[in-house]
Amino acid sequence: MPYPEKQLEPEKGLLEWFGAELRHHRKLSGLSQDELGQRVYTSGSKIGKIEKAQRGCSVELAETLDRELKTGGVLTRAWRLVESQADERLSEADNDRILGQNVDADPVVRDMLDSHFSTARGESVDRRRFLAAGVGFAAGAVLADGTSTVEDPQLDLMAQMDQITTACIRMGSRRRIGRADLTRLNAVHDLYQSLDYQYGGGLVHQSMNRVADAAAVLLDSTHPDQLRNELYTTVANLRLLAGWTAFDMCDHWTGQRHFAAAERLAATTENMSLAVFVHYCQARQFQHLRHNRDAVEVLRLASDRVGTGATAGTQAVLNATIATSFAALGDREAAVQALRHADDDFGRIDASQEPPWIRWIDRAELDAQFGRVYRDFARQDRRFADEAAEWTRKAIDGFDEGMQRSSVLNQVGLCSAWFLAGEPDTALEVGAEIVAGDGQVLSQRVRERVANVSRDAGLCAGRSDVDDFIAMITPR
Repeated sequence: MPYPEKQLEPEKGLLEWFGAELRHHRKLSGLSQDELGQRVYTSGSKIGKIEKAQRGCSVELAETLDRELKTGGVLTRAWRLVESQADERLSEADNDRILGQNVDADPVVRDMLDSHFSTARGESVDRRRFLAAGVGFAAGAVLADGTSTVEDPQLDLMAQMDQITTACIRMGSRRRIGRADLTRLNAVHDLYQSLDYQYGGGLVHQSMNRVADAAAVLLDSTHPDQLRNELYTTVANLRLLAGWTAFDMCDHWTGQRHFAAAERLAATTENMSLAVFVHYCQARQFQHLRHNRDAVEVLRLASDRVGTGATAGTQAVLNATIATSFAALGDREAAVQALRHADDDFGRIDASQEPPWIRWIDRAELDAQFGRVYRDFARQDRRFADEAAEWTRKAIDGFDEGMQRSSVLNQVGLCSAWFLAGEPDTALEVGAEIVAGDGQVLSQRVRERVANVSRDAGLCAGRSDVDDFIAMITPR
């Protein structure tokens, strides 16, 4: 009789988390430990020990496991976190002091942790355990210099973020930084980005602004020459996220300040893929402000910069985004052509060849852009309204729990689409859901989009319930 498998506890630490991810993807592939070991030229016993956190894993083996299990790079990315914890002793200020955090104490993060990621390949096993490890790692790693302590294990999420932000600012005073410091900053970036996707820029905007400005100071620090490009890229990513969260709160001046800085850093390191991502974010801001001609020019610049080296994912994003500006400008032919190109590009995506910023792209994002385009068509010709509603509903169905802001934005779009279709009863049902969920996503951009529904609802004005809804969503 075989022994039962050891129950894994990924919340205990990064090595345990890595092991749980490996077991999860091995089982998805229907392989035993021995069968997987044979495929990656190692022993089944070694696979078992890695899963149980009894031994580590080399980056070469992590990469081989990713390829064999088709995880989308999960294990290689997880390896960076595991390795950085072991590498902390190399940083002059490190003392291996990892602080425990109770992320369940705050109801906001508790709700988020209670939801689960999809079990599709490339996704984490369990949001609760992943973010518990993420917050604990980010706080512990950044605070590892011992200059800040956590006295109360019941600190809520905002207090933890304050601790992390303060520690990042203190890093700016260091005369020399190493790879472990960059790994910590990347962990902070990934954690804050996850919170931004789920709860909107309002949760992290102020913290990201401070962290990004503090990280910029590190450019003047002493660091090994081989880390220069990695340092510039890390700071660029932090400033880009700070710009995006500022844009999400409609702090457009701060957003452009960080976007400009991120673009300069990307150009300095000749990282054209990152520069394209910056231009994409700038274009999204221009679109929100209804400066669609500027958005088109920025997206054309992005396409020129990446040139023939553009991946299928990059082309899909650029084409889908420029289509929405063409539609808003009334150029239906150009919008449809761009959407067709985006659809073709999406079908050619090879995740292993895409830059990191493309990894959030999925069919739901593309469907959302189709919905935006057809809503603009419907504002010119209401015969397109049903198609706009269909595309937008498909997008909502495709978003997972970690993309709550995107889901809400598309609910708003669906409400508009039904008003454009002359279906006020259905529109009001969707509108009631939006109003009931007000405050779950902390985003001024969402609030402005909700208020803008009144222009489409006005097509059905004259009914008392529609008039009441317009009054409810119109800012006073």
